[in-house]
Amino acid sequence: MRDDAASPAQGDPAELFATAVLAEIPRQGNTATILSCGHPPPLLDRQGAIAFLPTEDPAPPLNLGGLLTTTCRPSRFDFRPGDQLLFYTDGVSETRDATGAFFPLLAWAQDQMTAPARPPLNCLHRAPLKHSGNNLNDDIAAIAVLKTS
Repeated sequence: MRDDAASPAQGDPAELFATAVLAEIPRQGNTATILSCGHPPPLLDRQGAIAFLPTEDPAPPLNLGGLLTTTCRPSRFDFRPGDQLLFYTDGVSETRDATGAFFPLLAWAQDQMTAPARPPLNCLHRAPLKHSGNNLNDDIAAIAVLKTS
């Protein structure tokens, strides 16, 4: 995305922003920090229990921060050895099938995320393609982070 006053905005005004998620995962300790700027919440796998990681004080997408009346604060969460996080773009969670149904990300994760990080990522690339009948309308990206110590 380009933010340049010399280049007038073009296209749909709803597309003149970007979502982002910033995560700090220290090597030592079991506390991680996340700041979500309009981004879908990551999935957390803790001993096979998979859920969306809540963000207590989400920020708006980038380029919309001027709408804030209060300061956004990052959320801290417990991230223990063996835990796995899955970050993904909205292109994954908003993939639709021929009937308009969204890709069932949570159900997919409950079935796939019990393996180490690489196999679920390979499957996640194929699953939205299959769900959409090879007709993706948005880019998809995902990153898995496994806490080992």
